[in-house]
Amino acid sequence: MNTRALAGAALLTMAAGLGCSARADGPPRIEEDRTACSHCGMLVSERMYAAAYRAPGHEARVFDDIACLGQAARAERDGAALTFWFHDARTREWIDGRRATFVHAPGLNTPMAGGMLAYGDDAAAGEAAADHRGRVIGGLDQLLAESPTAGGS
Repeated sequence: MNTRALAGAALLTMAAGLGCSARADGPPRIEEDRTACSHCGMLVSERMYAAAYRAPGHEARVFDDIACLGQAARAERDGAALTFWFHDARTREWIDGRRATFVHAPGLNTPMAGGMLAYGDDAAAGEAAADHRGRVIGGLDQLLAESPTAGGS
């Protein structure tokens, strides 16, 4: 192989490595109806209910329902070290879990009957709580302390 080809191969390898490392800090990629929930095994079929977290040095775990995430996160040894992401129920975009506001409404038809939605905006969460006859759960710490289990129990 000539020098130019070796340099090109090295550059491609470095670029691929940079792409992977940058992605390791952000939320995972979800393919609807192909990505399985790390807790219950069901396929993520509705992005607005999907959530994820990552422990330092590990791959992200993806969940089909916020209740599944809650159960799994409470079982982690060092929950304070986890990085969380939720899909904003209004925009369907990933939001930082530490900045999310949650709504719990038992009548919401979520994948595992957890009845929870996440919002990046407090006002939107308040409106959703009123619309769904639910209540606002302040932030992530409160969510993890209070959230119901998957299956609505």
